[in-house]
Amino acid sequence: MADLGNLLEEINNDDESIGNNEDQSYDGEDDLDNYDNQRASSVPSALTAAVAQRRKLEDEKDETTGEDADGEGGRILDPDYEQLKSLWTNETASPELMPNDNEIVSIHVDVLEGQEETVDDLFQRSKQQRQSRDGGASGELASLVAQITKMDLDRTRFMLVDLARTRMAKIENHALHNRTMVDRMTEEEVAYLRQYGELIEKHYQRTVLNHMPAEGWKKLDDPEMIDSPDLEQFVFCRTLEPIEIDVSGEPNALNEGEEEEDDDDDYGDNLQAHPAGAFLIAMYKKVRELIAEGKVQLLM
Repeated sequence: MADLGNLLEEINNDDESIGNNEDQSYDGEDDLDNYDNQRASSVPSALTAAVAQRRKLEDEKDETTGEDADGEGGRILDPDYEQLKSLWTNETASPELMPNDNEIVSIHVDVLEGQEETVDDLFQRSKQQRQSRDGGASGELASLVAQITKMDLDRTRFMLVDLARTRMAKIENHALHNRTMVDRMTEEEVAYLRQYGELIEKHYQRTVLNHMPAEGWKKLDDPEMIDSPDLEQFVFCRTLEPIEIDVSGEPNALNEGEEEEDDDDDYGDNLQAHPAGAFLIAMYKKVRELIAEGKVQLLM
């Protein structure tokens, strides 16, 4: 999710620098005491708690993995959020139904439920502090935190809803084919597939099949008669590790018009090596296993 901790720390650092400059204009002890009290009340406890929580997560990350948790631009990356984003991107860009990750989805559903209460509390606190005489600055900061948190929740909610919508569309579009893919579905999706299949079967029997000779539609359930995803479509992807892709059988404009050779010695020429971080356009079935292994990330 968004790096709220960094923003909060910058706000606190700016407040400290402003406070150091303004302290020079206070001469009396009473004025300094009043100013310190105002400064302490202007920073909501939520800001301090958020920064402390972020630092705690950083320490736990360093202790468990020993790796730097910073991403691009020095941002602190949430591994659960990045995993959900990767799951959503792969599902949206792939032609077939991808394996589900019910654990990561459940984590973010729980986060949404908990953070919605936090946002309501922050908005209420902001409203109350704005109405008070000395709580204007504190109310503005609480409102800012609430708006950023709400924007974060809306982004996560969109990914979860679009992920479920995309999976439902794939189940409907290739219902017969997906009967062999139940290991990639949740229990709810399997139940939905069963109910949808029953409705489709009744509809076809009532409108078409009951009016055809029995011998004419018995073969409709053969594998070659079942509509399946197009695994030969090209997709955009990014390599996460150094990989090799077998490009044999793919169209190549450079070799157009030349006779193909069946010599087995040419197999090595069909392997293309790509370093980590490369952006590719490849046939889906050529990178299908690499995606499952986590070596390739699909792009939209």
